[in-house]
Amino acid sequence: MNYGSLHSIATVLAFLAFIGVCWWAYRPANRERFEHIGRSALDNDPMLSPGDVRQQQENGK
Repeated sequence: MNYGSLHSIATVLAFLAFIGVCWWAYRPANRERFEHIGRSALDNDPMLSPGDVRQQQENGK
């Protein structure tokens, strides 16, 4: 096996890993968990009061 073959194998493995991560991230089963994690960052923001966060959620921002 020469350097070119190893490079090709590494490229294919990296591509498969990328496809796997994309599949995992966009699976419908993970949607609720990721939305909760995304909202938790805003819930813990010291610059926003709980009323501000609620108002933003109601307005769709």
